[in-house]
Amino acid sequence: MSHSEQASPRDLAAAYALGALGPEETREFEAFLATSPDAQREVAEFRDVAALLGLSGSEDGAGAGLRNRVLARITDEKGPRIPVSEPHASQSRTPPVVWGLLAASLVAVVGLGAAVASLRSDTAKLRQTLSERQQQLEAREATLDAILEPGVELYQLTSSGDPDPGIQLFWDRRRNRAILHGFRLKPIPEGKAYQLWFIKDGKPVPSVTFKPEPTGHAKVEQVSVPTDGKISAAAITVEPEAGSMQPTSPIMLVGPLEKS
Repeated sequence: MSHSEQASPRDLAAAYALGALGPEETREFEAFLATSPDAQREVAEFRDVAALLGLSGSEDGAGAGLRNRVLARITDEKGPRIPVSEPHASQSRTPPVVWGLLAASLVAVVGLGAAVASLRSDTAKLRQTLSERQQQLEAREATLDAILEPGVELYQLTSSGDPDPGIQLFWDRRRNRAILHGFRLKPIPEGKAYQLWFIKDGKPVPSVTFKPEPTGHAKVEQVSVPTDGKISAAAITVEPEAGSMQPTSPIMLVGPLEKS
């Protein structure tokens, strides 16, 4: 075969992936394949598509029938028929135009496969988003149930002269647990955090540290409340991220924990 009559490696890659080359063509192409990473990649891509569509596999299965129909349709419309029933038995060379048409058809299917893969990815992302939203709703319902439990009392921690930031402290006195809800909280420096303090017998007792979201909101659940001594108030300061045993900065928010 002259150079002008030869099919391109990309064209032969499609036929090779479908097992449609004759023995001589197969040997020649495999020799070229061993030296060409690009051709190896092409064959791998076409085989992926063939596997996806069931165009490869046993000659007795449905995949072989589909493969034959693809090859037959190309050759009927555009060129000489490829001997599809026994693709390895043919000793004659197939015209390059047929391999070109076959490659073009599989390339189109590769594009379709990419679109399907993208759609599947989008669907997976949507499912993940829905799952996250469901988890958020369940968490909010659980918080609401805890707030509405009998015996839960609401207290406000505010900043003197600054109406914006605030803390709601829901104290379940029966379980000595509290839920802390902050709103319009200001950002804090890197390495710092807000820290909650309970004022017990006139002295600060360290509790949880937390950081607000970019929206200024914060929520901390299952906060333990000291059980011994008299709890008269709660306060918020800015401390190192790991927390402090004693306040190291001025009180930002404070509120009484005794009913007037």
